[in-house]
Amino acid sequence: MKNKEDMGVLSEHSNQLNFYYYPEHKLSKEALAYAESSDAKLNAVNLKNTSLTGTQWVELAHLLDCKVTDLLATEHPVFREKFDQKAEMSTEDAVKLLQNNPELLVYPIASRGKKAIYVKMMTDVLKLTKPDTAHNSRN
Repeated sequence: MKNKEDMGVLSEHSNQLNFYYYPEHKLSKEALAYAESSDAKLNAVNLKNTSLTGTQWVELAHLLDCKVTDLLATEHPVFREKFDQKAEMSTEDAVKLLQNNPELLVYPIASRGKKAIYVKMMTDVLKLTKPDTAHNSRN
């Protein structure tokens, strides 16, 4: 497993599984164990220790076919402290929130090549463990 403290653009190597997670979330811990047990080369990105750039958050949202604001857990107490749940917010606001409060990431994200998925169940990460996986970018 490899963590990077200062990341550039997202890796799109088809032989590498990227797993973006907040370590204090139960689902993240469980899904990380599945990712570590796969045969794929793993790049685990602990968002508590590694800050993604605004460009990287935008790229992840693009791979997931969503907006950066969709990556936020609007039910989370930290979010509710700062914003009304239905508040309109810009991409820049969402990026800053994710950079300063990574616990607001709604689900862990796994990516491989030009495909990415939300990891909503611990086994979802296995959908990207084979390089020839034909899976939709959105889950």
